[in-house]
Order: sequence, then C-alpha cells, then structure tokens
Amino acid sequence: MNNNKYRSSKVPSIKKPVLYRKNSTDYETLKYIFYDRMFSLDEFDLEPKWIIDGGAYVGYTSVYFANEFPNAQIIAVEPDGPNFQLLKKNVKPYQNVILEQSGLWNKDTYLQVKDVGLGEWGMVVEELNKQEPGAIKATTITSLINKYKINTIDILKLNIEGAEKELFSAGYEDWLNKVKILIIELHDRIKPGCSDALFKALEPYNFGSYKKGWNNILYNKNFLDHTVT
Repeated sequence: MNNNKYRSSKVPSIKKPVLYRKNSTDYETLKYIFYDRMFSLDEFDLEPKWIIDGGAYVGYTSVYFANEFPNAQIIAVEPDGPNFQLLKKNVKPYQNVILEQSGLWNKDTYLQVKDVGLGEWGMVVEELNKQEPGAIKATTITSLINKYKINTIDILKLNIEGAEKELFSAGYEDWLNKVKILIIELHDRIKPGCSDALFKALEPYNFGSYKKGWNNILYNKNFLDHTVT
C-alpha cells in the first residue's frame, strides 16, 4: 500500500502518532481504543510481563499496551497481509512488541484469510486441508508459550473474528489456567457457537467477568481475587 493512503493521528497518552488508512475501519477502531479506552485495565494492580495480542489488526491495541506497560513483552498476532503491513509501521517505535504474521487456532495447520464483507477489521480465517498458495501457518497459544518460554500470560487479548470457537473447543486445557486476564470480543454473528465454546471451556476455572464495550473482560481469581472494584 502506498504511503499516500495513510493518515497520521496523535492520540491521547501515546508518545508516537499512529497511522490509519482512509476509507477503512481503522479510524473507528482507533477511537475505540485510544479515546474510549476500552482496553483500560485500571481496575487491576498489574505489572504484566507477557501480553498476547491475538488479532492485532493494525497494531492499535499493541501500541496502547506498549505505552501502558512499557516493561511488558507483547506478542502481536495478525494473519491478514495488508493489516500486518500497517501493524509493522505502527509498532516500529516499540522494541517490546514481537510480530507474528499468523492466525490463532487450536492445532498446527494451515489457514486462509477470507474477506466476508465486514471491512478491514473483519477478516476471518478458515482451515485448509493442506498447504495451498496464499496459505499461512496457524499458531496455537501453546506454541507461543513454548517458543517464548512464557510461564504466565498476564493479558490475553482476542479479537479473532470467530476463530475463538475453535480456540476454545480443543487444546485450551494446556494454557487457559496460565492466563491472568482474558479480553475477548465474541463473534457469534459470524460463527454461531463462539460464546458457548468460551463459557464451556471456562467452567472448570476460577474466572470472574464483566463487560466493557464490545469486550468481555475475564480475570482469573487465582491470580487477581478481589482486585476489581
């Protein structure tokens, strides 16, 4: 994408301007994160070491967390090529953001990115039977834990356009008890059964929850009991 398709915006409490694309869903997302502060976790006393930004889009949540928690390591996972290119530009000033061009899934496989008409923020991934042209390798939460030697995921943010159904249908037993805070937007409108999969997976674990905008905020009481006001 040519640079003349980008616009720059200075946003509150962020040390570097962020970029967005004209005539896209970028600016609405920018407002939601930086002005509405829908990823604020002021309710908790946090000094996170590891944050996973699943469905990182063009990097706004990673940038927000990089400014809020400059000592944290942030893994930004985004499958869509054009989104990933802008993500790289937006997180370039932040040495604590690690990039993974991939899609989160519940097993090692290949995925294709599909435009279902929801705009740049609504790209979905579908599993392929085999590697095909344009396919990307899927990433599991377990593989990220092993690759980066993560003991605890302090914040797991998921906005993965329906792939949460697969993520919480199998394999979550390996990592869900390692998550302190899960911030997730559910997409039953795209893929029915997302909410059912999540809340069934959570049943054996000691999570409290509340809503903030489109997000469900779930906190593991084994780590963070009585910290929400």
